[in-house]
Amino acid sequence: MNEKIKTKEKVFYGLGDLGNNIAYGAVGFYLVFFLTDVAGMNPVYAGYIFMVERIWNAFTDLIMGVVSDHARSRWGRRRPFLLFGAIPLGIGFMLLWVVPFQQTLYQVLYFTLIGILFNTLYSLVSIPYNSLLPELSRDPDERTSISGFKMALSFIGSLLSAMGVTLIVDILYPGKEAYTRSFPVMGRILGLILILCILLAFAGTKERVVPEKEEKQEKIGKTILALLKLKAYRKILAMFICNMVAFDIIMAIYIYYMKYSLAISEDLTTVFMAVPLITAVAATPLWVSLSNKIGKIRTYEVSTVYFLVPLVLCLFIPAGNLVAVTIVTILVGVGISAGQTLIWAILPDVVEVDEEKNGVRREGIIYGITMFLYKICSAICVGVATAALKWVGYVESTGDQIVTQSAGALQGIRYLMGCLPAAFLLLSIYALIGMKDKRKGAEPNA
Repeated sequence: MNEKIKTKEKVFYGLGDLGNNIAYGAVGFYLVFFLTDVAGMNPVYAGYIFMVERIWNAFTDLIMGVVSDHARSRWGRRRPFLLFGAIPLGIGFMLLWVVPFQQTLYQVLYFTLIGILFNTLYSLVSIPYNSLLPELSRDPDERTSISGFKMALSFIGSLLSAMGVTLIVDILYPGKEAYTRSFPVMGRILGLILILCILLAFAGTKERVVPEKEEKQEKIGKTILALLKLKAYRKILAMFICNMVAFDIIMAIYIYYMKYSLAISEDLTTVFMAVPLITAVAATPLWVSLSNKIGKIRTYEVSTVYFLVPLVLCLFIPAGNLVAVTIVTILVGVGISAGQTLIWAILPDVVEVDEEKNGVRREGIIYGITMFLYKICSAICVGVATAALKWVGYVESTGDQIVTQSAGALQGIRYLMGCLPAAFLLLSIYALIGMKDKRKGAEPNA
């Protein structure tokens, strides 16, 4: 219970999320933009592709939760998936960023199939990886510390993707006129970094918490019902889904918001893609420290109320005002840091609640079910938000074509960036009403 984990192992574990978030960040921030402004796809089709891929990913997450719970090897239950999944995942990521066809039908088929392949491989790695955290230590304070390293390196991964993509496609290459050449190069570079990080996470970690007995094979429906009977799980699940959906919407809309609503030039886009993520990394220790003092749930509630302020300010920043853009993006980064650190620190506590109430440890299925339900919701909400670009008047472009967007489209992007995520964050606070931490930094009531 009180075994301390060396900082080196926490860093190696966090490197896995650095790799995962290179993929997650690049896809979240740029894939929809790539489909509309490089492949020239209608936003409605781009939203459809995102929805299909994410729903598929939801089912593969669920399957991988079950598979990794029952896996056995000399390397443990979770780590073998990192070893054998790293290289295929990197290759799948690379294939996302090429445009082999110009006809819309072929494009839709290609990106749907490649997206399904990539998301299957992402589940193969990410679900065992996230399920590994509770097996590194039983100590909830140690898990909070590990989660802090995990999320700090996760933000660095998101930073590498957000900043690295624009660095390559907008600075090393001459911007939009070379997107069809620069995006594939970006995919290969980030894909190789992704592979290395996941392999290092495998090599530098150890599974300490093992089940005392072999779990019985249980039907997935029965398992879901058993978990949903836990009040703590229902509340944390709702909080987790609402927070992650808000973050996904911000990721999908942010590049449109920067390039069009705020009229940020291509050479500065790299900077303003990086600012909130750099701030998020720097702010992570603050939220970890505060959660150890007042509890994770209370800290989450306070930080989320704070986050609403910069999101509302996104509606009013004057286009081209670099000082205002800098201030608000810094404030957004602090809010992102809190939510993404705390939800991943709170979720593992459910494992102990489930073990206490139901007598089994099933980290994989808990993460699998959680990610399944989250990604179904995310697929629908982000798909609708992407399609809404067309509804507010956004016009897609192909290759080096430059399109001037209407005033209505620019204002619509602002609403999608500010109001929609804020609504989901409010719902996440509502979900936690009645929840309390048992002690400092610790576990929720069951």
